[in-house]
Amino acid sequence: MKFGEIPLDEAEGAVLGHSVKVAKRKTAKGRVLDADDIERFRTAGLERIVGARLEESDVPEDVAADVIGCGLRNDSLRVADASTGRVNVFARFDGLCLIDAAAIHEINAVHEDITIATLPPYRIVYENELIATIKIVPFAAAEVNLSRVSQVIRDSGAPVRVQAFQPRTVGVVFSELPTVKFSGLEKTIRVLEARLQGLGGTISEKTVCRHDAANVAETMQAHLKNDCDLLLLFGASAIVDRGDVIPQAIVEAGGEVTYFGMPVEPGNMLLLGRVDEVDVVGLPGCARSPALNGFDWVLQRLFARLPVSGAEIAGMGVGGLLKEPSRRVRQKRSLSGDT
Repeated sequence: MKFGEIPLDEAEGAVLGHSVKVAKRKTAKGRVLDADDIERFRTAGLERIVGARLEESDVPEDVAADVIGCGLRNDSLRVADASTGRVNVFARFDGLCLIDAAAIHEINAVHEDITIATLPPYRIVYENELIATIKIVPFAAAEVNLSRVSQVIRDSGAPVRVQAFQPRTVGVVFSELPTVKFSGLEKTIRVLEARLQGLGGTISEKTVCRHDAANVAETMQAHLKNDCDLLLLFGASAIVDRGDVIPQAIVEAGGEVTYFGMPVEPGNMLLLGRVDEVDVVGLPGCARSPALNGFDWVLQRLFARLPVSGAEIAGMGVGGLLKEPSRRVRQKRSLSGDT
């Protein structure tokens, strides 16, 4: 593609680089100029325009953007038609946005003319939400670069997709000490129900039991007999070791502890386990709060039926510090008189 000033006599078929207004009529940039445009410009006294002349190996911006959009299309995405070199990609349903970051980086590294921007991986998205946008920066992309991008997309399979949430039946166990009732039980239930509602979860049964491994294990087994496929355990006190009450109860119920702790704050003390095919989560204290915490990340993946192993948990550290912006914290301290 050659861009610059073009004599009007040579401008037919060129792409207009900047909008031109003559005789109260505006010709927008990006228009492929025809004979009528040239005559109108000439009548207005123009001798040259700024624009681009595409070469045989160039692919016009909308065509190039559509090629990439078609390559990304799958059952979980709605891909809009190209306009001004841009194609927007939307979610077809609620779920988690799954991004092959390596493939997106590789696409963007092919050439500066071709770009794709996406939401962060594992972001919760809703039907018709914008999750990616493709933009051809100039008026055309070289065919060789477009071919390289298309190959990256084919090799990666589906670099952008949405994993739908699937309904789950949830059993909830609250343990309490003999002399201390589980504090804020009703509020905790309301917060949990609100979390589950957005993911398609239904609480089948809520049980309060004594905070010892035998009683928690017995209560878990009763829930499992009622066909729940996810168990959430709220302990009377935070889990501090694999030998603590909640993890020991999982073992006594015939299960295993698969991971303890997570590099997400709030949420460090979360515990994962399984009993047969049922996922079990020992919850940190922050799960009682509606504020975003590590439990949300785990819960969303479980409802999307994605694996949540130690490797996935260990990979949550970058971006896992979920805290208020520093400016807001300073403002709150100032208002409260703290220094």
